[in-house]
Amino acid sequence: MTDLTKLDDAIKELEIQSKDLVEFNKVYSEIGNLKSELNENLKLLEKNNKGFESLSESIHEKLGQFKKQIEKFEVDLLELIQELYKDNKNFQKELDSSITSRLEKNKSDIQIEIRNEGIQIQRALENSLTSSFNNMETSIKEQFEVQASQLKTLKIILFVLIAIGIGLAIWLYIK
Repeated sequence: MTDLTKLDDAIKELEIQSKDLVEFNKVYSEIGNLKSELNENLKLLEKNNKGFESLSESIHEKLGQFKKQIEKFEVDLLELIQELYKDNKNFQKELDSSITSRLEKNKSDIQIEIRNEGIQIQRALENSLTSSFNNMETSIKEQFEVQASQLKTLKIILFVLIAIGIGLAIWLYIK
């Protein structure tokens, strides 16, 4: 019986090992599958890496082209700015000369207008003064006439008083 138990234990042990071996085979096949998948991924990664390298080279080429275009644009832009600056300076000079000539013309026109207005004001003042002097002269003549008539009246009264005074003096003398 001991042999049988030993045999039974050995069989159980073999069954356990057999199960372990089956499990090991499953794991081994999984490892194989993973290895093949890793190989495929490695190939795909190498392919993508080559594509990435070519894409990177293409990008670098495009960046170089863009850099050259930007430099050309900068040169063109600087030339355009210089041309605009020159045009602006020329326009400013023309505008300054135009403004100066217009100001000179307006200055002479204004001077003429001022002279004309001065002459008109002078004439108006002369007319006003002449009118005022004429009015004053008329008023003075009227006052002189009034004073002359009052003087005549006073002379007559004076002669009458002198005559009365002489007449009284003679009468007093006679009396």
